Amino acid sequence: MRAWLRTTLIVAIVSVTASCAGKILQVDRSEETLKTEEFDAQLDVKESKGEAQPVDDIKVIDDKAVVVTKTAPGKDKKKEKATKDKKKPAVDTAAEKVKVKGPRQPDIEDATGFEGRRPVKDPFRVGEKVTFDVSYFKVTAGELNMEIKPMVTVNGRKAYHFEVNGKSTPFFSKMYAIDDKVTTYLDYEELRPLSLQVSIKESTQLGETRTFYDWKTNKANYWQKKIVKDKGERNKKLEWDILPYSQNVVSVAWYLRAFDLTVGKKHAVRIADEGKNIVFTGEVLRKEKLETPAGVLDTVVVTPRITADGVFKPIGEVLIWFTDDDRKLLVRLESKIKVGTVVAKVRTIERGKE
Repeated sequence: MRAWLRTTLIVAIVSVTASCAGKILQVDRSEETLKTEEFDAQLDVKESKGEAQPVDDIKVIDDKAVVVTKTAPGKDKKKEKATKDKKKPAVDTAAEKVKVKGPRQPDIEDATGFEGRRPVKDPFRVGEKVTFDVSYFKVTAGELNMEIKPMVTVNGRKAYHFEVNGKSTPFFSKMYAIDDKVTTYLDYEELRPLSLQVSIKESTQLGETRTFYDWKTNKANYWQKKIVKDKGERNKKLEWDILPYSQNVVSVAWYLRAFDLTVGKKHAVRIADEGKNIVFTGEVLRKEKLETPAGVLDTVVVTPRITADGVFKPIGEVLIWFTDDDRKLLVRLESKIKVGTVVAKVRTIERGKE
């Protein structure tokens, strides 16, 4: 699942039509085989209590970024009181004269509509769910769901919980069956991914891929375990240096919604994926009115491109439709492949808690 579109499971549904397997691969003790204990040991996920862990502010002094550590709510009250009593500011007096937010990081990203790393208008709502019909040559091949689950706390950090599910239709499953799931957690304050998990259940393979992002060291760890029909078990492990504030190939689909999608804008975003550091650029092409089962929608159309090590990587012609409002819901995808075009059309929209 290298391209982010593949990760949203659309291309996966139509990429193996030559197969004649009609059900999900069955393997004894597959769940035990696919466990990734190393990954699980690094990830502590709990239901969120609604309180975000404080993060470091960035202040600018004489054109230099200075990190100022904040105190967690309710913590170190005695220390705070002592500081106030002694009238000693927590940072240099000169820094107090500078607006806390400072420049937005990283500098390749557009700052419009943001205060530091947070969007001025948060487009994400718990309970949001967009359901698509995925078609190939105008034949419905599968269903795709993009959903925002309740907030969680990941290793002490408040985080968004995004999930994608893709499943082939009964008719298409006669050729190739798919029931895949993708989960990613995005740090609430910093809007950077904390982990990525892909669970694969298909006619010819079962698999688990996990990625853990360690932002203290700017490193990512990747594990892959697969059971392939007639080929047995395969394993892969990677560790590599990642660039600050990189997204993954799934979180970027939500992350784009935080940006100003005015026609003519081009948004560059870093992506860390399976040992590589990539730059994703989404260009806002035009406005368009869509007639859908979910109603008539005002949208903007975005086309992506990918560069790795400064070299353009062709991904074919891909178009993405977002609603032209504060929520910027993703409501349509088109991808031209070697033969034909894969289209994901919105069927229903649940907007979540307002």
